[in-house]
Amino acid sequence: MSSLAPTDNQELRRFLWRWYGAPKSPNVRLEESLEAPKELVEWHEIFTQWGGAITSHNYAIPLPELTVEDGKIPFWVENQGTWVWAFDPNIEDPSVYEREPSGEPNPWKRTGERLSEFLIHATVLEAILGAPATKVAQGVQADWLWSQEGTREFPFPAWNWPARDSHILFSESWLALVHPSDEPEAGHDITLAATASGDLNWADNTPGIKWRSYSDVQDYTTDEPLPW
Repeated sequence: MSSLAPTDNQELRRFLWRWYGAPKSPNVRLEESLEAPKELVEWHEIFTQWGGAITSHNYAIPLPELTVEDGKIPFWVENQGTWVWAFDPNIEDPSVYEREPSGEPNPWKRTGERLSEFLIHATVLEAILGAPATKVAQGVQADWLWSQEGTREFPFPAWNWPARDSHILFSESWLALVHPSDEPEAGHDITLAATASGDLNWADNTPGIKWRSYSDVQDYTTDEPLPW
């Protein structure tokens, strides 16, 4: 379903309706900003319309707090501050850069995405990390997931966060975050996400995979914390 593969803000809004329900404040409009690209202002408008529910892990820096840092403007931060994303100032739909904050010189690196692409990508990732229903497996073979009927890969570059070569897959009613395990020979780590646990039942009988299942972010199969 196209609403699970947003490629612009109109499709993003459809996705958010599907995943989170109707916006709480649909008539909110933000004024254009001389300091912030219009793509970022539009995203903050969407964020406000859904009452902030569309981010549950990482977060966007509030527009009034944007400042230049080493030639770039940081705008998106990992929840513990271990990864930061930034853009070039004074450019329309600028390229996005990333780096791990460090006391040592640490140059910004290109992500391969424009700001408009990144914001959609990041919003879908947040939907996975904060989903009402998830299944998590680590160190498994992931080829079967690509071969599932209806599975497609999200059409944006792989990310280096939360791990190198992170991809998002999707089908009619679920999303999946897939990336190599810490030990490459171990296979992949997979997080399946949906708005209802029944939408993930299809994965239960996958040979060789023991899932940890979560509902409303409450683990009902193990006491282990979520792996992020």
